[in-house]
Amino acid sequence: MNVKILNKSNKFYYINIWICCVISSLILLILIGGITRLTDSGLSITEWKPISGFLLPFSQVAWELEFSKYKLIPEFSAVNSTMILSEFKIIYMWEWGHRFFARIVGFIFLFPFIFFIIKRKFNTKHLLSLSLALFLGILQAFVGWYMVQSGLNEGVDVSQYRLALHLAIPFLIIAILVFFLLQLNDKPREIQSGQRHLKLIGFLILILIYLQIILGAFVSGIKAGLSYNTWPLMSGKIIPKGLFVIEKWYLNFFENPLTVQFDHRMLGYSIFLIVFLNWYYLFLRYRKTVIERSALLLFLFITLQVMVGIFVLLFNVPLLLASIHQCGAIIIFIIALRHAYLMSSY
Repeated sequence: MNVKILNKSNKFYYINIWICCVISSLILLILIGGITRLTDSGLSITEWKPISGFLLPFSQVAWELEFSKYKLIPEFSAVNSTMILSEFKIIYMWEWGHRFFARIVGFIFLFPFIFFIIKRKFNTKHLLSLSLALFLGILQAFVGWYMVQSGLNEGVDVSQYRLALHLAIPFLIIAILVFFLLQLNDKPREIQSGQRHLKLIGFLILILIYLQIILGAFVSGIKAGLSYNTWPLMSGKIIPKGLFVIEKWYLNFFENPLTVQFDHRMLGYSIFLIVFLNWYYLFLRYRKTVIERSALLLFLFITLQVMVGIFVLLFNVPLLLASIHQCGAIIIFIIALRHAYLMSSY
């Protein structure tokens, strides 16, 4: 694919601008959500008000009312019992900002979508893809509140299962939009069935990266990164003891901090190796082609991501490094999407 998507001579120029804006806003929304999670701000707003929730508390009395609602949930008594109103406002602003910007993303998508439909700019395939993205966006709003509810009555954190689902959906939306953008701007003569083995490798890497991102949500959800802060060993061992201490063995993969962190490490190493071998194979067989350059770019970013992940662990999950790590995951996912597309049509 060699069409410049942001070239004004491109007949899909305005659609391209729109989709790029949606993807960019989704990336920013994920990052804001990550910071909200890392600052333990996600439970500060205890009600879901799709309309009136658009506005901040407008008076001292309104702020006091919101704070009084927060004082009723377990997180306040167990973790933040000494919190004062000025401190509450900080965590409230993060959660409010996350919800506010989610609404903005919805507007950025919806209004141009309706406009382009009226102008008959989409064929049936385009319409189905974008309608699916819209459906997932609406679903995401409900999943977000479903996730928050899990932390309001029991414990001091949201369910890691619901958190993982809440992270998985926007990445699916990004995947739909990136593939839509690539297909929309590809010349028909360039679209081929591709070599089967290249297509399989490309999508295998993409799926593994997606699974690693979801596993990262479990690491965050049960705060698995705050323990075993050594590298390369865990508790002085390559394979630590205690991986299956929970009686129902399969629950260890989702609820045992040791196992969850171990799996995140091992899958990260596996992806690093597979992506390196993928690039090396393409370097030998398809040197200086678009797929070889794409594979090299992916490998370089994976290498950086592994290094950042190690520092996040060693420094006990500092906010800045953890945010960079999450940003890296988004960039890698988009690079992997493009790589999978190129591999499937080469």
